[in-house]
Amino acid sequence: MPITAVPDDLSDQIEDHLDCAGNRRTFRLRLQPSGLFLEAVEQTGEAAGRRFMLPVPIDGPEPWGELRTRIRQRLSQRDVVRDEHGRLEILNGLVRAQITSRDGEPSFLVDDMELTWDEIGSLLTSYEGWGLRIEIRSCGDE
Repeated sequence: MPITAVPDDLSDQIEDHLDCAGNRRTFRLRLQPSGLFLEAVEQTGEAAGRRFMLPVPIDGPEPWGELRTRIRQRLSQRDVVRDEHGRLEILNGLVRAQITSRDGEPSFLVDDMELTWDEIGSLLTSYEGWGLRIEIRSCGDE
């Protein structure tokens, strides 16, 4: 995990991490101005990017190591892929996403793809008759 840039303020760093496909992903790690949370935001050049947040203990050190571990764990897994025909497929019965929006419409950041409601719906059609649970989680715990 090379650090590609360290600004003057050491609580703000740019770091690279590899995902399960061997692609390099760049994150900006910082202590939020309130000092209550550490945050890591993927730098994609677009509006959407993975985001992780961890609370900072009141009487302990900032959990930078735990934040990096969460990034690595999530990047080591993939839930959805596109086949050779461009169709989306769920790999293991689990889809973890971050909720975003594009042009005022909800969208979902799944792995490295931003999916629309229609694309999520097409993913689920092959599971017709099965149960579904939707659970809202904290950033990075999806």
